[in-house]
Amino acid sequence: MFCSNPSEMHESSSPYVSVIIPSYNQPHTIDRCLDSVLAQETTHTYEVIIVDSSEPKKKEEVKNICKRDERIRLISLEEQTYPGTARNIGIKAAEGKIMALIDSDCRADLYWLDNIVKHMDENLVVSGVIQNGTPKSIFGTCSYLIEFNHFFPFQTESKSSPIAATCNFAAYKSVFEKVGYFTDHRAFEDMLFCKRFIEIGGRVSLFKDVRIAHLNRTDLNHVVSNQRLLGRYSASTRKEYSMSPQLIFKYPLLAYLLLPYRYFSILSRMSSIKVLIQYLLYTPILFYVLVFWCNGFYEGSRD
Repeated sequence: MFCSNPSEMHESSSPYVSVIIPSYNQPHTIDRCLDSVLAQETTHTYEVIIVDSSEPKKKEEVKNICKRDERIRLISLEEQTYPGTARNIGIKAAEGKIMALIDSDCRADLYWLDNIVKHMDENLVVSGVIQNGTPKSIFGTCSYLIEFNHFFPFQTESKSSPIAATCNFAAYKSVFEKVGYFTDHRAFEDMLFCKRFIEIGGRVSLFKDVRIAHLNRTDLNHVVSNQRLLGRYSASTRKEYSMSPQLIFKYPLLAYLLLPYRYFSILSRMSSIKVLIQYLLYTPILFYVLVFWCNGFYEGSRD
């Protein structure tokens, strides 16, 4: 068993849900994120824990933002901390039974928390749909299509998944106590957590009504530098944990063969005609950005 009886959850005066938000130098986006979290339509009590490791000037801005509501608890760190480590700090400090994770550059749907609670079960990680928060930006949309294609809107009520993104992620606190916490990696700590969780019998489910919108990078230089970083960490993490594709780790130049594979695998996940048309129209930009992802994967394979 991974958690206590759900019927016992309201017996304590502690919050029912703890919302964990890591923060680094983004007071402008965390303000909008908090707008969506504090406006939740729910009967369940909840707290909001912000784990901030911003630079001093930005840290003061975040402190002022956190004074807006008594449900907000701020944990201020002295040094920059990777998001997974910040989430671990927040989870360990949380008083709730359910941990609901969202990022500071995201906005939660009005019923996000209620739908998380509705679907929560023992032995389960709950995730869902990640929507494009920058639909008017071509580069922001390209970034979204590449980075969050596993979480496009879908038609069924739910579906199983091998992964869940930590910008839209929920589980009982007891799951973390049982499985362990996120690793201290710059990226893909969510993939590693889900891998461990599934290996000991857990399930990851995506629900179509557990929705957030992600505010993507809209500057092309920022998009390509982020994709190069993600490619590098994807390779180094997979190499460290003996995950596929092992052949590329022996022959790193093969990393560039992943470009058509990634393009067509994303294409296979298209969930609507509108998104499909966008994807096809933006193909030249997508190929350009994916080259940088492959560059990063090549570098990570050589490390």
